[in-house]
Amino acid sequence: MQIKNRNLTKIFIQNVTLLDCALFIPEKGPKGKSWYVDIVWEGEKDATGVLFDFSLAKKSAKSTIDHEFDHKLLVTASHIRFQSNSQIIVIGNNKSDTKESLFAINTYNNSVKKIARETLKALESDDVSELEKEIANAILRNSPSNVKNVKVTLREDEKKKKENYFNYTHSLCHHYGNCQRFHGHSNIIEIFHKGKFDLARSAKAAKKLNNSYIISRNYLAEKWDSRLITELVEHCPEISDFKSELIAAQYKGTQGEVAVIMPKINTLALDCESTVENLAEYIRNQFVDDTDIEVRAYEGLAKGSICI
Repeated sequence: MQIKNRNLTKIFIQNVTLLDCALFIPEKGPKGKSWYVDIVWEGEKDATGVLFDFSLAKKSAKSTIDHEFDHKLLVTASHIRFQSNSQIIVIGNNKSDTKESLFAINTYNNSVKKIARETLKALESDDVSELEKEIANAILRNSPSNVKNVKVTLREDEKKKKENYFNYTHSLCHHYGNCQRFHGHSNIIEIFHKGKFDLARSAKAAKKLNNSYIISRNYLAEKWDSRLITELVEHCPEISDFKSELIAAQYKGTQGEVAVIMPKINTLALDCESTVENLAEYIRNQFVDDTDIEVRAYEGLAKGSICI
């Protein structure tokens, strides 16, 4: 019988935080994702018999995830067309046979996270193991020296295979925090009719919103003559070949300015900000002729808005 090293111990914390981001998937464009984050730390106990104080461990891990991964666009180096000390331009899917998913963004550096090519390749197949390793390594770097290993588990909503599950990307320029960055979510929509869950209505709403970039039409640029959009086209001249099929949006938040160009077919322009409160109301208005309807719209996991 193998004798385990009793000098090593583990602690775990479930639901350390929620991770909301956008993945830049080749041939598909940006895809919103949301995960619960569970973490296990392994190492040697200190003189007080503690591996890593739970409150400090959670605070450190959450800080690392928030700073390096959360509310960001995850890309590989091959998709970066230009980068300076403060600015980054990303483009992808610029082949003529995939123009329906062309995407380009001109944004500030700390709103984009570079990940390994192998990590993105795995994510294309819904395999999160490589991303879990990247996050675990980042957390380990910020852990005490007696912590020797970190394991991260990313969990999507248990209803991810349901018909009312969808993903979207958006930007909230007036948000005081990181929601003003280009990012995304994967979540469900629940519509209740006369108090009973209605899968058909829920699935219809989810299908309408799936893979969409939702933004206020106030930020749409009729003329592509602003500095950020001009820079995008200068660094990515192939955009001009498909201009009639694309839409440009630009906004400014407290963190910086952002310009996005993507297919019109993938963009949902609202008359208001793309908050989950307004999204719930937008969905409710799709069933204006139906009485006794309640919409429960989620923004990522475990939070959202209700509209009746």
